[in-house]
Amino acid sequence: MIPFNLPGDQELHNSFPYTFKIHKLTADVPPHTHNFLEYTYAYYGSGTEIINGIERPIGPGTFTLLLPHQVHQIRIDRGQELHLYIGAIGLQAIYGSDEGAASFSDILLRAGTEGDPSYQLEDELSGQLLPIFKCMHQEILSSRPLSQLMFITKLTEALILLERGCFANKDMDTYRTPNKKGKMWEIILYVYQHFRDDIKLESLAERFYLSVPHISSSFKSMIGDNFHNFLEKIRISHACSLLISSNEPVTSVCFEVGFTSYATFSRVFRARLSMTPSDYRKLNHGSKL
Repeated sequence: MIPFNLPGDQELHNSFPYTFKIHKLTADVPPHTHNFLEYTYAYYGSGTEIINGIERPIGPGTFTLLLPHQVHQIRIDRGQELHLYIGAIGLQAIYGSDEGAASFSDILLRAGTEGDPSYQLEDELSGQLLPIFKCMHQEILSSRPLSQLMFITKLTEALILLERGCFANKDMDTYRTPNKKGKMWEIILYVYQHFRDDIKLESLAERFYLSVPHISSSFKSMIGDNFHNFLEKIRISHACSLLISSNEPVTSVCFEVGFTSYATFSRVFRARLSMTPSDYRKLNHGSKL
């Protein structure tokens, strides 16, 4: 089954690129990817979470951090339920130039270095996070003054607690001089930040002092896809966002997301979505994602 792509809510493409919801699942969630970062916290029920083909149990106290384009699905046994807080962060909040984006990127790099997207939290940490998530949910729905700032403040607090409790290596020197696996997550984040540029394996190898074969094989093992497909997936996902959220000509979208040839862009887009960029815009423009 080919994973479908979830472009996310319209808010993820706006100036405040955050959503935070409660989902009460009673049925399976099929394999999917998305062009935003997703984090979930289970507080009731049970199920099975499958990330890049690896199964993990999910239940109260399970926190999951999904970088964009990881293949994710959830299975719910008959008669069971799973209640989750589900947050999404648009990529512009991750690779933006402000201090907040830098802090998010730094924490996510630590999480990526650990190599496991899912954590079963200790009771103490779960007890600290649950009221924070409750507050975040209230603030994201609120029209009170400074509710967005309060949401960001609480999200930052939650990330810091997770950073201290399960993301960070105990030996901080290990992070300052990350191993090759840690450097691979740095490369992956670099690709997210510079997908519009003419990125090649050779230029990544030169920039990060790793061999081309090592980077190539590491992409396959860590992302579940090769570098070229990974880069194409990011570019096409961003093209979909631009086609829906703007009135830019299709040719402008093509070059904005990093393609140097409209023919290549059109061919890749049609291969991945089974329709032309123009048809995709007609089908989705003006609707909620």
